[in-house]
Amino acid sequence: MKYISESDLKKQFWKGYGYRKGIIAYQFECQSRHGAVDLLTVERVPDDKGFHIEIVGFEFKLNDIDKAFAQAAYNCEFCHKSFVVVPADKKKLILDRYSSYFKRYPHIGCIAVAHPDDGGKWDMFHKCRPVPDEKLQVNQTILKLCTKTI
Repeated sequence: MKYISESDLKKQFWKGYGYRKGIIAYQFECQSRHGAVDLLTVERVPDDKGFHIEIVGFEFKLNDIDKAFAQAAYNCEFCHKSFVVVPADKKKLILDRYSSYFKRYPHIGCIAVAHPDDGGKWDMFHKCRPVPDEKLQVNQTILKLCTKTI
């Protein structure tokens, strides 16, 4: 089965991802940039000092993968990690056609989401490295989202 709308892709992804205990804040259509980030999460990530906070952006696309990568790259200005989220049937296309992007943009990862009729699970098929804290731009919209959790 194929997804008909990005909205359905978002809903299915969130069913599997949104339960994570480390998510301390999130917003769909976050206005942290012109055009909005499809989903932005603020996550508590364990590390050797206890934990650190990561801001993660997600761009959902059924087609126009070039645009998804462009948006994800822009999100890296204020997000530690940025993911392109696509239907599972696009995974091979991305691995074949866009593998050079992974070298140029190490802070962009890719997630494939199966259609609910095919199990609906998500798979992070390309992991990414976080942008160092000192390289991130401060963003008022994200700061406001973070303060809602306190």
